[in-house]
Amino acid sequence: MDLGTDYIEPDLCLSKDGVFVVMHDITLDETTDIMDHTEFADRSNEGHFYVADFTVDELKVLRLKQRLSSRTTLYDGLFTIPTFSEVIDLVWSNYNSTGYTIGIYPELKQPSYHNALGFEMSMEEMLVAQLEEGGYEVHGVSNNLTMQVHPVVIQCFEEESLISLSSLTDIPLLQLVGSSVKWTEDTLESIAEYAHGVGPDKSIFTDVPLEDARDMAMLAHELELAIHPYTFRQESSSVASQFNGDAQAEAAYFYCCLGVDATFAEFTDHMRETLDELLMDPTSVCAMASC
Repeated sequence: MDLGTDYIEPDLCLSKDGVFVVMHDITLDETTDIMDHTEFADRSNEGHFYVADFTVDELKVLRLKQRLSSRTTLYDGLFTIPTFSEVIDLVWSNYNSTGYTIGIYPELKQPSYHNALGFEMSMEEMLVAQLEEGGYEVHGVSNNLTMQVHPVVIQCFEEESLISLSSLTDIPLLQLVGSSVKWTEDTLESIAEYAHGVGPDKSIFTDVPLEDARDMAMLAHELELAIHPYTFRQESSSVASQFNGDAQAEAAYFYCCLGVDATFAEFTDHMRETLDELLMDPTSVCAMASC
C-alpha cells in the first residue's frame, strides 16, 4: 500500500472449514513450504496438496515462498497465508489511519471446483456475505469502477460464477479473459450482459498490429466495458517483444495508444511512477509508446 497501489488484488480459495484464504493456486505446492511438513504427508492427492484439504488453522502453520525462480527468495518463510478477512482489516486500518482509500479486487479461484466440495453456501454467496460483513456495500452501489466510496470489484475467469454473482450483488464484476479467447463482438456482447469490465491477458493486444488492437479496445468501450489487462511485470522477459524489455513503454502503449482504464501490475511503485508521469507530462510518456 505504501508503494501507491489503488487496489489490492487477492486471489481467493476456500479452506476445508470454509474460510477464504489468499492463495494464487488451489494447491499449496509452489507457494508454500508444504513439502517440509511431514505431518501433512497423508494429505497428498495424486502428488498435490490442495488448499481445501486443510483447515485454516492448519494452513496457518505453513510459510509462504516465492514461486518464480527468477525472483528473490529473501522473503521465503517469513509470512503465513493471509485470510481474506485479514486483508479487509488491513485495508480498513490503512483508511482509518491515513484517510486514503484503497480498493480490493478479489478473484474467485476456480469456483466450480470449490462449489463441488459440499459447502452449505456457494463460493459466490460466501464472498458476498463476507464483503457485507466486512463493511462493504453489496447492494445499490455504483457500478462505475471509479465512483465507489470504498471500492470493490470482483473478478473471475468462470462465466457462470460471474452470472451468479450478478444476481447476488450490485458490486462491479470483471470477466477475466485468457489469451486463447477470441476477442469478438459476440464474445464482448455476451460479457456485457452480466459484467462491467473485461480483464484480458495483455498478449491479446500485443500480438496483433496497433490498428487491430485499437479496434478491439474501441469495441469493448462501445459496449461500456472497462478494460483492465493483466499482468504487467518489470522483468524484461515478461514485457512484449516489441518494447525491447522496456516495461514503462509497454504500459504507455496500453494507456496512450489503446486507452485502457486500468492495469494489473505486480510492481506497483513502477506503475505508479508511470501513471504520475503520464498525468504530468503525457506527451513525453506517450512518445515512448510509438503510436
